[in-house]
Amino acid sequence: MGRLSFLRCNIHACATAALALCASAAFAAPVDDLRALVEAGNSTEAYARCASIDVDAEPRADLWCGIAAIDVGRAGIGVFALERYVLRFPDDPRGRLELARAYFYAGDNPRARAEFDAVAKEKPPEAVQAGIDRYLDALRIREAQYRPTLFAYLELGGGYDSNANAGVAQSDITLPTFGAVTVAPLGVAQGSGFGFAAAGVQGTYPFAPGWAVFGSLLGNGTFYGSASEFDLANGSAAAGVSYLAGRDWLALTYAHAEILVDGSRYRSSDGVGLEWRHQLSERSLVALTPQYAHFSYSGANSVRDADYGAIAAQYRQQWVTWGQPVVNLTAYYGDEHDTQGYDYLGRKLYGAAADVTVSPSPQWALTASLAFVRSNYDAPYPILDVTRSDDNWALNLGAAYYFSRNWSARLEYQYARNNSNLALFEYSRNVGALKVRYEYK
Repeated sequence: MGRLSFLRCNIHACATAALALCASAAFAAPVDDLRALVEAGNSTEAYARCASIDVDAEPRADLWCGIAAIDVGRAGIGVFALERYVLRFPDDPRGRLELARAYFYAGDNPRARAEFDAVAKEKPPEAVQAGIDRYLDALRIREAQYRPTLFAYLELGGGYDSNANAGVAQSDITLPTFGAVTVAPLGVAQGSGFGFAAAGVQGTYPFAPGWAVFGSLLGNGTFYGSASEFDLANGSAAAGVSYLAGRDWLALTYAHAEILVDGSRYRSSDGVGLEWRHQLSERSLVALTPQYAHFSYSGANSVRDADYGAIAAQYRQQWVTWGQPVVNLTAYYGDEHDTQGYDYLGRKLYGAAADVTVSPSPQWALTASLAFVRSNYDAPYPILDVTRSDDNWALNLGAAYYFSRNWSARLEYQYARNNSNLALFEYSRNVGALKVRYEYK
């Protein structure tokens, strides 16, 4: 399973396009009915009807019964029906495509890859090939547990940030004890256009049955035009070992990360994390991720040095229906303990997030996410004698278009708002960006 990310391609769109490759055939009425139900997204009813159809008399029914079985989560039955169909109609690319999909959901990675490759060699329409590429990408991630993999990417883009420095909306605010105060210009929201660059490389190397080592080097930078003093760069290196046993996957990771602001080191972190994933079914899983890290700040910010512990729980579900929706639900708790004795900088964090990805066609992926974090600080803020409490909301929307297996473009929008009982820490921001990405796989 490895770093499996659930598929985002609409296979029904692929299959519909693939029909252009198939020779026309006269379908008996029951087969026509099955086809109509499946292509209308009503695979549950189609699957129920399959029980009363004599596939020896209606051999083409195996195609639609196999597709319906996959759609309702019976990949094993779908494999059996589609293998029988392909044996009878070996020249039908639709059957080969659906059999590849059946192998994929049944977890038979080698056969899935072989069938996808076979269909791809026939030079299918562009939309069909895009869907095949997405499945092959998912297979590559799965196969990382038992075959070496190497993945690298380069991303360039730009956009506009309405609040590059996360500053307050206006300079005149009211604070406890002090009353009306004026915030220095550096702390007031500054909008700016920006350029963006990111690159990374990741690899895995299996060394024993079920065991693999992995590592990554990642980096990105945001470079503002009219607010260059807030230029931000992030870099990280990670290495770890994973173990796969049946439906369970465990990984232990060590990571080091650096944050630079305006070219100067702002914070570094060193941490370890343990991740456990359990596959509930072919299309759902749960995960638990405890982690620990130490944050080390530079210069005057060293008073913020902290030990951070957190645990996150995740549930992921995929549906084999129109758009192939994938939903992730996450809840987490964290404790950031200031190690320099400044308790008002330490905090407890409670959060939840939800995201959904839908692929209306093999070349498009639409995403939306909503995240919430409550931060309750550990002690009253000096002089103000008020214990800070923040609520942070973030809404993200995205649309990605895949030109090929290697090239894609993504349009992103984010709205973020931080509400606080201390006006000094309240802000909102709107960020829009367009990015182009190249992936080596």
